[in-house]
Amino acid sequence: MFMFSSKLNGLHSPNCSSVEFFEASSLNCRPCPANSSMTASEDGLSCICENDSIKTELARCRVCNVTEVVSADGYTCVPRRCQLSSGRIVCRKCPNDYISVTQNHDGTPLTEVQCVKCARGYKVQNNICTKCEICACNRNEVIVHGKCLPKKYVMQRPRYEEKRLHPSDLLDIVKYEYMCINSDVAACRWLANACVSNFYSSDPAGPCRLWIFPNLVTHKILPTLTNKSNKSSSDDKDSNEINLSKGQNSLLITAISYENNGKFKYLHNPGKKFISCFPPFTLTIGENYSYDCKVNVSELSTSNNELFTLFTTSDENMTPISIKLRKPNGHIVQKGLWPLNEFTKYFLYRRSLSATANITDLIYLRVFLISLRIERKQQSFGSLKLHINFEAQYAVKFPFSDIFSTSLIVTHILPSAGVLRGLEIWGSILSILMAIYAIAQWRGVLRRGGLQISLLPLIAGCIADALYFATWSSVMHALAAEAGTLELTLPLSQSEERVIEGIIYAIVALKVVKVAYVNWIQCRCDIYFIDWSEYTPYFKDTPINEQSNTYWKPAILAREWAAMQTKRRTSPVATVTLTLLILNLMKPWQAVLPKSQGYNWAVASIAWWTSYTVAFLGQMIVHRVFGSPLTILPKICSSIEFSLLVFQEDLYAHYVHGRNDNTSEARYLSGPLTTCRVVCATQFRAICKQLLAAGERSLENTKSKQILITRFLGAFFERALDGLSWVAKERTILEKLLDIELIVREGSTTSILLYDAQNSPPSCFTITWWGAEWTLATLDAMMFGSVLYATNEPMLAALTILTLCQIMKYTVTWFVRRNVRVKTNIESF
Repeated sequence: MFMFSSKLNGLHSPNCSSVEFFEASSLNCRPCPANSSMTASEDGLSCICENDSIKTELARCRVCNVTEVVSADGYTCVPRRCQLSSGRIVCRKCPNDYISVTQNHDGTPLTEVQCVKCARGYKVQNNICTKCEICACNRNEVIVHGKCLPKKYVMQRPRYEEKRLHPSDLLDIVKYEYMCINSDVAACRWLANACVSNFYSSDPAGPCRLWIFPNLVTHKILPTLTNKSNKSSSDDKDSNEINLSKGQNSLLITAISYENNGKFKYLHNPGKKFISCFPPFTLTIGENYSYDCKVNVSELSTSNNELFTLFTTSDENMTPISIKLRKPNGHIVQKGLWPLNEFTKYFLYRRSLSATANITDLIYLRVFLISLRIERKQQSFGSLKLHINFEAQYAVKFPFSDIFSTSLIVTHILPSAGVLRGLEIWGSILSILMAIYAIAQWRGVLRRGGLQISLLPLIAGCIADALYFATWSSVMHALAAEAGTLELTLPLSQSEERVIEGIIYAIVALKVVKVAYVNWIQCRCDIYFIDWSEYTPYFKDTPINEQSNTYWKPAILAREWAAMQTKRRTSPVATVTLTLLILNLMKPWQAVLPKSQGYNWAVASIAWWTSYTVAFLGQMIVHRVFGSPLTILPKICSSIEFSLLVFQEDLYAHYVHGRNDNTSEARYLSGPLTTCRVVCATQFRAICKQLLAAGERSLENTKSKQILITRFLGAFFERALDGLSWVAKERTILEKLLDIELIVREGSTTSILLYDAQNSPPSCFTITWWGAEWTLATLDAMMFGSVLYATNEPMLAALTILTLCQIMKYTVTWFVRRNVRVKTNIESF
């Protein structure tokens, strides 16, 4: 004890020799008495007599002669019979079945060592005659591993066919089986351990023979290995079925460990278990999780002969749980010849002799799989019942390591929350309506001179919106229903989670197609700048100065047009910031919700659209107070007397009037027509293309071509070109809401100028990000939700959205500026 304490205090005892002892008071070695035949004791703290020595005085010993031995009490040297042979002293040694006696019955030493033979039925063990059962076997008995068994019993026993047991283990099984039949309880416990260790073998001659044929045992002393439920044949209730009480959100799984000597231990406190992967467990209903544990074999030295049974514990009631065992070869233990297939005992690890080689394998519990299946009770509204399944998967440990890994995996099979049914209803309705709207848009695109393939991005965007809001409404409806009717709010089922995940990623892909199409149209549109000074000079007699320095005017207009291409109605930075703030405020409420990615996605979508609405309304108020950025372009056109004509499709354009109508020589253009849409007649568009083609062939330079186009377009808007007149018409309310032309107004020779009665912003912004706000906003929401669903990290989702917006902005800006340079021949702006 002192040495232990000294080590704790940083002190270490010196290395004393064999004739020295350690004196604790002085912390050094002291010699044993000289010439006393004494040596240090085993613990090194005192001196004792040497071997073949007897104690004569308090601190002195005497060595016995060569012809003497020490008596049994250690105080006398007893002579033995010896003789001189070839110059050596040879003493008599007792035979194997004899013991040497040195004292009389009264304790006095004998004059000479005597050899006494052990009686029949006894054998010599440590110079003591001990009972020997095999020494007294009858003729009709045979020795089986130190036990006399009847030959008839051994011969009539079935032959072992599985050939998985080592012969030595099989002999032990035969021995303990006979002892168990003769009411040896300890033998029955050993046999139960062997039965479970051999994975409930169904061989009639295996370790489980007495459980397969229970009539062989007359007394009820066999340990229970199966779940003997009292259910009748008409009762279909599963033995592992549990009725969840109201508000119960956890389940305590306890265990009892059984040893061969009859001792058992009740394991019921999860906080005091030495390895987290082993019972007892506290399972949270609806939460999937897994643990990996590194276990050293030395930590389980006491568990080599232990069996375990699991119990569900509630209200002081313990119900045994059936467990499935999976062998190291991957096969599940089958019923076979067993009366029931509900096994209750399992083991942590076993050392097993190989049947084919002289090696010892260590079979250990590799995976502990717990599967919880929750169902709704049909008779009781809002009540739940739980089916619990345990599976122990075993493996063979690598022989060169004392450490093995064990995993605990908890999974749930949850009932459907109605999300799939809601998707069938809402998804069908919204998809049909949005598909009809996409076809109406496509009809308008074709009449505007667009491509037929445009149906693909249009219908992809509409279907993405329909599936997005159908999924969100179905998940929110399921959450409200679960929280309102069930006693316990459960997560979504695995099938529902997979469907939601697939839809989330699919709608992002569909929306990306629509956004790519919108940006492609935006970056390829034809642009014309109408310079009214070229068409109507202020003084008729003043010739046009071809060398006048007016390049700055189209450059200003081109710069403003390029800047407005990526202008959003709502800043993504504001939306993302508000979303993170709302999600942070909603954390206490989210902690109450079940851990479900689908529910988290729906809640995050609420936070996103709430943030977007707040940011949108705030931006609208700012524009009302400080002015909208859309008013800058018309002011620039009026100040530099340039009009803007942008073709969205081949026969559809947007016009911004910039001529100074206050001059006496200019025809007045009414207010709503200053920013209108132009549904071009086919002849008008054909003449434009012919002029461009003719200009490329005959005109000397690009500037002359631009002057020709300017004069032609100016003449068109001045109604001065015969056969190319135009008619102004107002758009209907439904056309304004849906942003499509429902009424057929196109004529073969007449262009239509569509306008809105109220003072509306220029229609040319419909082909910029300002007009595609809904498409971009839904893309941001879908992308944020998909990243959040995949990573469960709101900050990462926010950074992804901001990064994506910046990449799109710089990419579109580069292509737009390139398109302006090509279409207007303005190199620097």
